[in-house]
Amino acid sequence: MIIAATICMAVFGILAIIDGVYYHDIKYKLAQDKESILEHIFHTIRAGLFTVIMYTLFAYDHSGLLLWLGVAAAVIDMLFLVLDVREEGRSRNRYGGLSNGEYMNHVFANTFHFVSIALILAAKPMDAWSLGPTSILDRAYPEITSWIGGAFVTGGIIATIMHFWQWSQFVSTKGDKS
Repeated sequence: MIIAATICMAVFGILAIIDGVYYHDIKYKLAQDKESILEHIFHTIRAGLFTVIMYTLFAYDHSGLLLWLGVAAAVIDMLFLVLDVREEGRSRNRYGGLSNGEYMNHVFANTFHFVSIALILAAKPMDAWSLGPTSILDRAYPEITSWIGGAFVTGGIIATIMHFWQWSQFVSTKGDKS
């Protein structure tokens, strides 16, 4: 189950890079458009939550409070996904909505993202769910899971910083490019 979660997370990572780099940054330059700034804020928050999820659920096999922090981050991420989906319809009006390619990318990326989280949580033993102090479970995650989790923590930090930087550029120019 952990390997399946890892594979799903890796596929999500590829799709998220395509979405973020190609669609958001290259094709539409969303961070530069005042109509899309709320969507960009949601993406910034989700990038930060992704970093927490990767650290607490994938990079290490946590139990206790850090496991619950990962669950809380995943739930908050789902709420921001709903807000993001609602906002994307409005923010992309000038393009006639989401393109079919980006829409399909979003469906598959979010499916793989949340399936990976569900699988990694389902693989947790019952004693991991205590509200006691955080510990790393005695069993070892497969090396690839910890490696991808650690790489995605780094990627999440970079994505969050990049989103804040893009946001600061928008604020400093007050969205004059729209």
